[in-house]
Amino acid sequence: MSIEREFNTELAKFMEQIVKVHGSNGYFVGQLKGISKNSDLILTEVKNEKGQSFPKVIVSQKYYQYITLEEEPFPMEALADRIATIFSKGHVKYNEEQGIISILNGKIVVDENGVRGSGPSAERVKKIYEQFKMDLE
Repeated sequence: MSIEREFNTELAKFMEQIVKVHGSNGYFVGQLKGISKNSDLILTEVKNEKGQSFPKVIVSQKYYQYITLEEEPFPMEALADRIATIFSKGHVKYNEEQGIISILNGKIVVDENGVRGSGPSAERVKKIYEQFKMDLE
């Protein structure tokens, strides 16, 4: 297999995946939808390093230095919504910046690694968390 064909095969694996496009002045994270012959990129559902969101961005190959494949972020907001179906909405607070869900004024704390807290309410949240993770897979 030629080196160019091998390169294109590997590059194609990035399509439809979440990527981080690293530039000299910052980065974009989004789903890679297209690559031109000149290596310009089309990203959708994009966020930049300042947290600004864009529905679609075309990134010139002159802007970026390299691209990395990112893992899908853990959908904490969706988990918070699911937990809020059991507890009243006022008792479930999602802090996007810290990536945590605080329940019952911090008595129970959830992040992508699990649930911290004790008691019957914490046990209910642990069951919701485990079911949520199984649903993701």
